[in-house]
Amino acid sequence: MAERSFALAGARLIDGTGRPPIEDAVIVINDGRIAAAGARNAVNIPRGMRVLDVAGATVAPGLWDMHAHAANIEWLPAYLAAGVTTVRDMGGEQPYLVALRDAVASGTALGPRVLLAGLVDGGGPGGFGNVIAETPDQGRAIVERYKKAGFDQMKLYSLLQPEVVTAITSRAHELGMTVTGHVPTALGLANAVDAGMDHVAHLPINGNPQSPQTRAIIELLAKRKIVIDPTLPWNELLGHAPDTPLESFEPGFAHAPAALLANYRSVKNDTDAAAAQRRVRDSQAMVKALFDAGVPIVAGTDGALPGYSLLRSIEMFVEAGMTPMQAIESATRVPAESMGLAKHTGTIETGKRADLIVLNADPLAAISNIRKLRWVIANGRIMEPGKLWAAAGFK
Repeated sequence: MAERSFALAGARLIDGTGRPPIEDAVIVINDGRIAAAGARNAVNIPRGMRVLDVAGATVAPGLWDMHAHAANIEWLPAYLAAGVTTVRDMGGEQPYLVALRDAVASGTALGPRVLLAGLVDGGGPGGFGNVIAETPDQGRAIVERYKKAGFDQMKLYSLLQPEVVTAITSRAHELGMTVTGHVPTALGLANAVDAGMDHVAHLPINGNPQSPQTRAIIELLAKRKIVIDPTLPWNELLGHAPDTPLESFEPGFAHAPAALLANYRSVKNDTDAAAAQRRVRDSQAMVKALFDAGVPIVAGTDGALPGYSLLRSIEMFVEAGMTPMQAIESATRVPAESMGLAKHTGTIETGKRADLIVLNADPLAAISNIRKLRWVIANGRIMEPGKLWAAAGFK
């Protein structure tokens, strides 16, 4: 496909591997794949190939939202408009999600690649959703059903009992699936890790990161390489003070569709700005302690503003003390590795899927520049953010 074959020339290249940026780089894309990437004098551009001059821009890998809930079809172009080329949906209606994933994969719908985590909870009046496992046999059968539907992971919820969790994680691992989700209340974090959880959603640790008890948990997570998606933008949104404008911490709210904005404005808390900011700083301190210990941290948004809040997640990681490069890797290379897809995506290297962002300014100089998107390239297709935002109903 000629429209998915071209070269970008002259940009600063952040390839996502952690290596220093490459100045005056060339990236050759052929039929939706990266054919070559490196310094201009080391990359051959095929004769007759279309060359796009991106001098002064910065090119980086396409971004991942590792805790999405793609509840509305309009959100798909919104993710792309922010540079998000892969989302992991963390639980919803199975028929809708399967159809959504397959429509994007086939090219009949415009959106980021969709990875799916199958939600399951325990029984009782508080059970969440309609997929319930009260026995080990039920848990194993549910795993097999999700696997048959092409789901990548299992997502545990809070009311699952220990013996059911063990059955689910064991069967998932046998079938090549990983396990993420909430920490079941009956287990607690350490026991959930011992039972086989590979990833943990949200930030299930609080208190002083330097206390002996907390340090022991952090060391366990680091030793097992348990992937954490802290969903900091969602926590910030849910916990903000009533007199704090949403736009003051996430400028994307100024562009949101009226109905969506009204939904977010309905979130009210009995707190003040100082207490809300203190909770945010405490969460960021915990994220930094986890990161410094070697726990893989990935960016995610949960129910926050689609697209924009993924950028906020990256910014909040830098506020927490990660370098801009490390924060970008939390939304590129690290998610790809955690999902077992690093051979195919997550960095700008030969042979990988052509998911890239072209920025008008360098995010390593100021992480807020991650918002200055010129183009998003998904599976080799170049798209303009403004048109995508419009398609999603954003101003």
